[in-house]
Amino acid sequence: MPGERWDKPESRNVGLFIDLSLYSEALGITAERGSITASHLRQELRQRTRGLLLIEKQSKRVAQDLVRELYEFGWLKRVNGSGQPVENALYTLTPAGDEVLGLSYQVIRRRLAVKMHERYTVPGWFVGRLWRINPAGQGEVILPSPPRDWRPEARLWEEKEWTDDLAIQALRSSKMAQTICPGSFPIDDGIWVQEVRKAWKHLGTWKQKGKADASGEKVSTFSPRNRLALAMRSAAVEILFGAIPPGYQEPDIWSNRPPLLPRTFRIWCPRLADVELIFYTDRHPDIVGRLIFPTAVFRREAPQPPFERLSIRNPDGDFLWLYQPRWEEQGELFLRVLIQTHRLISRRVGALYVSLLDVRDEVCRQLRLSATLFDKFLAHAFRESLRPGASCSISIETDIREDQRSGSGLLRRPIWIDGTPYSLIAIGQTVA
Repeated sequence: MPGERWDKPESRNVGLFIDLSLYSEALGITAERGSITASHLRQELRQRTRGLLLIEKQSKRVAQDLVRELYEFGWLKRVNGSGQPVENALYTLTPAGDEVLGLSYQVIRRRLAVKMHERYTVPGWFVGRLWRINPAGQGEVILPSPPRDWRPEARLWEEKEWTDDLAIQALRSSKMAQTICPGSFPIDDGIWVQEVRKAWKHLGTWKQKGKADASGEKVSTFSPRNRLALAMRSAAVEILFGAIPPGYQEPDIWSNRPPLLPRTFRIWCPRLADVELIFYTDRHPDIVGRLIFPTAVFRREAPQPPFERLSIRNPDGDFLWLYQPRWEEQGELFLRVLIQTHRLISRRVGALYVSLLDVRDEVCRQLRLSATLFDKFLAHAFRESLRPGASCSISIETDIREDQRSGSGLLRRPIWIDGTPYSLIAIGQTVA
């Protein structure tokens, strides 16, 4: 393998939360109080949303992880003589933490990307791994899920055996990914089915939870679709993001263990998306599974703009460059792709108002934009559509679609403009 290996992570114990605004809020609370404990911090953190789901109060674990990471990043320090248990230990701001308080949220996110890389290695390694998996497809990767038309009946909890039908669905999902996005899942069929089968059998060892149905009876069945989806996600993470890259014989990191595991993968994708290193979605209308692609690239040099350099280097010494085009250079292209994508989805569903989230996912895929940049560009496009002589009219609404009212739809990131979440869009041609 060309080049050196990534450094072994200082820690794999990433905080079990994904909302990065918690860092700056915690620093602000510490500045106001003079010092803080994890217990006090938990009481003072404001309510927030994850997608459309309201989080009224953070858990005890989140508060402790938040304080621990701020301490490890050098933004909090422990007060001398504070020998209390971790949740009651007293912390105050460091000079570096005080400096962060005066920065814009965008700059804070850049600092966080670097700090997380220094601590966990994941940010740079993950972007590099995406490009290594599918270099011809600009790092586009799919983690397959069961086909949408597969709706098996519930099984009794004891019926845990692996069947030919499960293998067929795993193979179908792999073929679908490769057909839609060539190179996005370059895994041998035999290896894929073997790893999914192994993950399925492992899930079958889990103890039955004491859930009850509407009548109060203990639930004695499980959903084969949900279990296969979990098995496929676990297997895909193990194969694509293990210590050894797919198709290679040696690790690309100085460790026998990868910097992330299936259980922390769910934390890292939202974090990396929030710092604008990747874009990901589980609900692209044309893709069954999780679509991920990088919105950054390692290079020696890159034009500024549209690229912005971060202080993260790969083993070959190249810097990590964020793709950050400006509206002045890409606004016309953005508007054209936005209109085309809306038109295609509108024809498919037979309605003028369509899911803005579906439009966002495809526009970002075509233009390799982060979700944050899409929000900014859509705000520009919307305001320009209100001007006299605009070539099109854009209407955006906050109504919640039926598919967003439950399940994973509640957690899907809305589009934020001026502090308001939007989920529907209609675009029409103006009459001269």
